[in-house]
Amino acid sequence: MEFRLKKGDWIFFIVCLGLGVVAERSFLHGKIGLSYLVFISCFYSVFFWRFRSFPFTNKKLGILMIASIWMLSSSFLLRSNMIFYMLNILVIPVLVLVQLVLVTYPLHNQWHKWPFVQKLFLSAGAAFMYVARFLMHGPKLASRGLNEKTSAILKKILIGVAISFPLLFVIINLLVSADQQFGEILGTLPRWLTGLRIEEEILRTAAIIFYALAIFGLLQVLKKKQPIPEASAEEKAKMSWDSVVSLTVLILLNIVYLLFVVVQFKYFFSQTLQGGYTYAEFARRGFFELLFVTMLNLLIISTFVSFVDMGSKTIKLLVRSLLTLLVFFSGVMLYSAFIRLFIYEEAYGFTFARVLAHSFMIFLLVILIYSCMRIWLEKLSLLRFYIISSIIFYTLVNTVQLDRFVVEQNLQRYKETGKIDIYYLDSLSYDGVEGLVDLYELNPDHPGLKELLQRRKQEALISEDKWNSINLSKRNAEKLLLNLEIN
Repeated sequence: MEFRLKKGDWIFFIVCLGLGVVAERSFLHGKIGLSYLVFISCFYSVFFWRFRSFPFTNKKLGILMIASIWMLSSSFLLRSNMIFYMLNILVIPVLVLVQLVLVTYPLHNQWHKWPFVQKLFLSAGAAFMYVARFLMHGPKLASRGLNEKTSAILKKILIGVAISFPLLFVIINLLVSADQQFGEILGTLPRWLTGLRIEEEILRTAAIIFYALAIFGLLQVLKKKQPIPEASAEEKAKMSWDSVVSLTVLILLNIVYLLFVVVQFKYFFSQTLQGGYTYAEFARRGFFELLFVTMLNLLIISTFVSFVDMGSKTIKLLVRSLLTLLVFFSGVMLYSAFIRLFIYEEAYGFTFARVLAHSFMIFLLVILIYSCMRIWLEKLSLLRFYIISSIIFYTLVNTVQLDRFVVEQNLQRYKETGKIDIYYLDSLSYDGVEGLVDLYELNPDHPGLKELLQRRKQEALISEDKWNSINLSKRNAEKLLLNLEIN
């Protein structure tokens, strides 16, 4: 099939080159801040202009994902947590790809099924192939408007340039050997080119072209109708598990979990410990294991709900009852893990990782409650809820000031116990720096605090950020440091 581009496609490619320039300026000139939000704004402006007459599908989820992408992009401006900074550099492009394919997917409300996942990979592959064909045929298409005479002259000029290069190399070397002053004049040219940092400019130009081609290829492919892969009848028939086997597995699992829960109620929930463990040691020993088992149980529940062949009403009732019991045991284990982590925090203080783990357990509790509802209500979709709730959860933990919460909890603990790790606060985002300033106002004589703040203040005095690196969290912290009088 012949590769064709209309006039509007060429205009769109020029617009994509502009987006490539914005992307290069946003991502390859220092630390990312305001620039990510600027790029996302420009990108979606171009997207909606290009698809202005396109019949979008899955609009509600598409709007939710755009809101999530905007909030995650704004976190580069508003927050300064390095963990989320590194994660979002990878997560946001994936979310953008999913959102674009989602709203251009021909089938409505079918995004939670396997064909949609296949469509994601097919779209990425089709975009790559489109760009390859564009690069191969682009020069040919660009020269169509030239007459045969002009085209022949251009070809001859290129041949002449190609022949001249080896001749010029030999002649210039002979002339440099013959005249030293001529050689010095030519020697100034490399120094001038070095001053231009030509290697860096070549790399930046390559980056612009890469961004432009990636955006151009993907949006061009999504604008055209693509085949939708579907599971065959044989594959659908295989997606069914025997009820007797499933019941056996569920019974054995519930027996093991019942014994575990009895032990939990015997010595943990009753506030008595055995084996010589302190609360902190016991908490650290079992937290991750319990969290992993809870997540494994969620996978088991969702799999059994989706694939077990429930023939008779008796079998259906038994399977549902055993799954509900599994949800209950999972809830007990989740509560046990939550308490263990809380005890550990009381013993050793709050950290970002521990608070994030607490928030993740709350998210798992919501998932468990919904899974229990799905066991008895067949119309509910587990996968849809898992995906939507995961997007919302990840967006919320980026939006909520977890670092600030950690700082406040550690300051409160300091007021009660006199214990605080100032070097951990310093390792946090700029919310940690604000916490150090608050601590200095509480106790300016805390060991090592004055030296730490003086170093931070010196860094703030020499700090200069370009427009793309603007971060409000950093600016607020630097303002506090510059206004702080350290005696």
